[in-house]
Amino acid sequence: MDKLIFSRKGFDSSAGYGYSPYDPKSGKYIVLPIPGDVYHKQGYKYEDLLLKENFLEGMNAENLRDLINDPKMGYSKKSKEIIKNSYVHYDPVLGESPWLSNGPRCGAFGQAGSAAGHLRNHNVKEGTIFLFFSRFKPMKASVHPLDPRGAWTEGAYYIYGWLKVGKVIDVNNKEELPGSVKEQHPHGSDADFQKRKYNTIYLASKKLFDDMDIPGCGYFPKLTDELLLSSKQHKNKPSIWKLPSFFHEEKYRPTYLNVENKLEERWFMCPEDEGYCYVQSTGRGQEYISRLEDQSLKWLRTLFSKAY
Repeated sequence: MDKLIFSRKGFDSSAGYGYSPYDPKSGKYIVLPIPGDVYHKQGYKYEDLLLKENFLEGMNAENLRDLINDPKMGYSKKSKEIIKNSYVHYDPVLGESPWLSNGPRCGAFGQAGSAAGHLRNHNVKEGTIFLFFSRFKPMKASVHPLDPRGAWTEGAYYIYGWLKVGKVIDVNNKEELPGSVKEQHPHGSDADFQKRKYNTIYLASKKLFDDMDIPGCGYFPKLTDELLLSSKQHKNKPSIWKLPSFFHEEKYRPTYLNVENKLEERWFMCPEDEGYCYVQSTGRGQEYISRLEDQSLKWLRTLFSKAY
């Protein structure tokens, strides 16, 4: 059975101590990769990742380090300190980044430890589709103070990218890992497979759907309402999501959101729109695994036809 997975990746309150920026007027955004861990002391540093000129209106930074240090962006002293000498954990890699003029460009997502074990226990394999999401905060002074698009002062969760799994690499077949991924990906070295428990890399397929001209991985060009997870009715409580109502059905209910004794307090059908429901997401969940069939597949295809 193929899977659909909502995967949280990018700067957050404990990995980077902030959130990625976006411009509510244009929908353009930048996903900030988290700082590297103890296994990752090579590759790119934040100052090595060069931003395209004027990618976000009013942004003057030349690289990711300058962006985080720009007072107009509002990042904390802790964020600035942690990225000062850190290598980036650039994962997932979803092809060429819209906001960078350099950086890794393969198609791969890596996972290890308990999160990788969660994926393995649910038989995540070829055909699975990951939807990557993160919390984005509007750039300061990017919209008029009365513009409702600027009201997400605590940020909002948006889906920003995707990857359809074409091949799964683990310690048993790591010799099949392409050289480009081994060189570019923070889970790709021999040391990663030796030291990281359950180290796994999911390589992108060539196409997302056989009958649609969409690559097997990529970034959405801008953040739109179709990609918004956070409920507009619960502004500044971004962890409350609004999802199509079928996700509340037992067979589609994502992992971590399907704990039996929490269902009544976690889920609520939208009184103003029976086609949707509200759900209180978990604080630190990474991989929310659902089924990819019938209703979810139809929703996914519609999502790409509207947002891609």
